[in-house]
Amino acid sequence: MITFDHDTSTAQAAVTAARRRKLDIPQAIDDTAAMWQVVTDAGHMKVNDKPSRDDIPDTAEELRQLIEDRAHAHRIAEAHRQIAGDYREPVAHKYNQLVRDHAPGWIRSLQTDFLALTKVLAKQEKKLPALLDPHHLDMRDPTVSAPWQAAEAAAIQLDQLVSDRQIMARATGQDIGKDAELFAVAKIAAPSSEDVFAHKLREHVGPALREWRDLRHQPVSRWLYLARSPHLELSLATPGEVTQRQAVMDRWYKAIEIVMSPGLSRQSAEHAVASTLRG
Repeated sequence: MITFDHDTSTAQAAVTAARRRKLDIPQAIDDTAAMWQVVTDAGHMKVNDKPSRDDIPDTAEELRQLIEDRAHAHRIAEAHRQIAGDYREPVAHKYNQLVRDHAPGWIRSLQTDFLALTKVLAKQEKKLPALLDPHHLDMRDPTVSAPWQAAEAAAIQLDQLVSDRQIMARATGQDIGKDAELFAVAKIAAPSSEDVFAHKLREHVGPALREWRDLRHQPVSRWLYLARSPHLELSLATPGEVTQRQAVMDRWYKAIEIVMSPGLSRQSAEHAVASTLRG
């Protein structure tokens, strides 16, 4: 969460990401960034380096004037540094708040590109074998290499898009925590009581999550796996939606804990699970 102190780095990164994706940057943000630069420059104002032998004048009177001028310059620099400190927090606060207000709109603007790229993935994964390990694919076969290359191009762009999304999300203080990278781009269905007692998490959803994690060093296979998995639906999270998707997983785990609790009758467990799943 942004604390509105002197740090603008997270907000600046979000603006850079938005500009990289050619999204609309309100003039107020750029104007406030210029103010922040003024504060930063004033806060680092220094006097020229110490005089050398070559700077010593010919007369005492000239030296007296140089000393007075230099003393004045030091006073001015020190005053600038102190006054800049007075403005640092309010300017940073304003800049961070402006970015925080606009970042959700930037994230929503990514939806069109995300949908287009995931459609490419969905189309290509149908042309590829069941095993998506590139080490076991025959890239000499054009029926394999062509869809793989198309999927690879889409995966690279998706990685860049999602990276920018997360940079923007951090500027809002949202969409962080466990598996945020996954839930930024995919969601699982909310479980029913039947799913819980049928051990769907253990038998299906859990293995799907583990497989996704295991593919972290194979980005193309990872995206193709998401496009293919019946347990994970590709969907770019709206601002704050990552937290909602994490909450679905939390309800899964809490429901499983109830089922595994000793001493509960089936009827009591069913009632407790249903209550937990309702949130």
